[in-house]
Amino acid sequence: MGGGDRDAQREQFLAIVSHEMRTPLTSIISFSELIRGEAAGLSPDGLRYLGIIERNADRLLKLVSDLLMLGRIESGALPLDLGPVDVPRLAGDAVVAATPLAAKQDITVHLDAREGPLLQGDHRRLLQVLDNLISNAVKFSYPGGLVRVTARYHAARGPKSETWKVGVIDTGIGIPPGEAERLFGRFERGTNARAAGLPGSGLGLSIVKVITDMHGGHIRVHSVLGEGTRFSVFLPVAGPETQPAGGRHE
Repeated sequence: MGGGDRDAQREQFLAIVSHEMRTPLTSIISFSELIRGEAAGLSPDGLRYLGIIERNADRLLKLVSDLLMLGRIESGALPLDLGPVDVPRLAGDAVVAATPLAAKQDITVHLDAREGPLLQGDHRRLLQVLDNLISNAVKFSYPGGLVRVTARYHAARGPKSETWKVGVIDTGIGIPPGEAERLFGRFERGTNARAAGLPGSGLGLSIVKVITDMHGGHIRVHSVLGEGTRFSVFLPVAGPETQPAGGRHE
């Protein structure tokens, strides 16, 4: 059996398993919410156990959702819904969404977004890019740390080179030398993150890269171990020139 056939079978298997897991996980989360509504009748230990159930169910549901999304990308079933995107507003929405969880971990998320033209893109998918990058930055930051989200419009080289540069910068554990680029592969995680026992599936950055590629953009990473990491996403204002099935996937 050729490598292509094995890859296709693997993708099909992941899609089927992910789909079958989604329904019971959704049910677990829904019933947990109902139990939470009766919290007055629960003991302190019961509330703690319920919190553990909710957190782990949410983690599994996110993993399943990521696997389903990657399966759809590979099969060409995830076209972009292109339209005008206000990048500063997009960045602001992502920061607002991340702030409550960051506050629980004593992390400050700061936005520095400057005005510029609308970008042609898929608002929902680009928000997913920022959500993944910011949640990673928060997760890998030390208590009391700062996560900065920046957005800058650049047009120095003419209209066809107009781009938005969106940065997510943290002051966290950093990435070990030589590991940064491979983290964009599926199920890849930094050796220091694994050693520290930090949760994660290793799918978030692969999704970030695929969505960025689909928009005709690219992403760069710079990190200093123990000091922090900067992810920079570059997106052309005009959007992708073409929308190939499954996006541009390196």
